[in-house]
Amino acid sequence: MRPRNKRNRKNKKLNNQTKRSNKAASLLFHYKGEIFKMAKIGTQKQVTVEGVDYTLQHPGNREFTRIQDRAQTDQGTFSSEKWADEIMKHVVVEPKVSWEYFDEHDGFDEVIKEATTFLRTGK
Repeated sequence: MRPRNKRNRKNKKLNNQTKRSNKAASLLFHYKGEIFKMAKIGTQKQVTVEGVDYTLQHPGNREFTRIQDRAQTDQGTFSSEKWADEIMKHVVVEPKVSWEYFDEHDGFDEVIKEATTFLRTGK
């Protein structure tokens, strides 16, 4: 006989919070139904946005995880501002960009989107 405090994990019902958490984790590594290998540390990608060439460099899986952690608010929700700040500091390596840079140049949303896709998929 099994002890009462251990559950059979195969038959365990998932609550809504667990389902949302599992879905979020799944989406992190899936993009349009495909599974990609994450880029290796130092891997670079060139993108052109609004006529400006940007060099993106992957900071490695550990730093990527740290960036995700730092992009959360104190309440544990995602902060777009913190995420963009981390992308500008650790992923866009040429030209060096900042909030002030994008006040004078177009393409902020597209650069952040390209960098996010690069971090998650390596493409």
